Amino acid sequence: MPKALMSRMMQDQWLAPYLHKLTDYGLEIVISQADPPLGPGDWLPDLDGTVALFANGNDDVTAEVVNAAPDLKVICRTGVGFDRVDTVAAAARQIAVTTTPGSNSEAVADFAMGLILACARLIPRLDRSMRAGAWQPSLGVDVHSKTLGIAGLGRIGQAVARRARGFNMRILGVDPIVPQEHVAALGVEKVSLETLLSESDFITLHMPSSAATAGFIGERELQAMRSSAFLINTARGPLVDEQALADALRNGQIAGAGLDVFADEPRTDSPFADFDNVIVSPHIAGATVESTAKMAESAVDNAIAVLSGSWPREIVVNGVYSD
Repeated sequence: MPKALMSRMMQDQWLAPYLHKLTDYGLEIVISQADPPLGPGDWLPDLDGTVALFANGNDDVTAEVVNAAPDLKVICRTGVGFDRVDTVAAAARQIAVTTTPGSNSEAVADFAMGLILACARLIPRLDRSMRAGAWQPSLGVDVHSKTLGIAGLGRIGQAVARRARGFNMRILGVDPIVPQEHVAALGVEKVSLETLLSESDFITLHMPSSAATAGFIGERELQAMRSSAFLINTARGPLVDEQALADALRNGQIAGAGLDVFADEPRTDSPFADFDNVIVSPHIAGATVESTAKMAESAVDNAIAVLSGSWPREIVVNGVYSD
């Protein structure tokens, strides 16, 4: 019987309500005995007979895994990120890599807007002060009518823009693919990166992680930002040069940051934990009760779609199509 392979976490926290779809389709559910997140060596013992492999954001699916899976047809990712999957190796073997576009866009946008508000109004700092027994009001800054720069104008970036309109913000955007006419109705003005950096009070990142986007925000970009500006990253850690950001925060080059993602994950020793003007969270922006259910069901449906030969183009990220 063909297999669907996943980690214990994927089974328990994500896919449990939808596993019946896989068994009804005729797949055997196989749960890796390794502790998640799974690395290359953790997948290897269970790959024979596996036609569908389910991976979350911290599971690594390398070329070694892809090439050791003779029966594999589809790698199903929850969420929209696929930087931990070797899509080139998968495409070479006509193995589809799928994501769940749109399933968590609104959740990420909510969180990004929450970080903007929390950074601007010093909400975590005030909470810590009160819990420590102190009554120390601190003045934050307005969000209303300020300028928001959005780097990446896909589903999530556009969802953030819709929220920003409610705050009467001026919205600047950069994106090499999405044309101005697609975002004009949202009040977004496409500008150069230089303009976005120099004129934004808040900059929020919503781009994929790739060799081309690594270090998208580095020393030069941080120097170009306003000293009163805040950087928000709910996308991927490698987009930001963390050492350069730490230096900029330490030197007062920018006012603060809200970071949900980091270069190395998972980790409990964030390099920004000691900065009072930084809010950190454990890559949770896209995960709510509702969004995880949508992502999980979509991932299962994607597997069945690929295996049955009916592939919606938008779910496949590595250029492998049934036609």
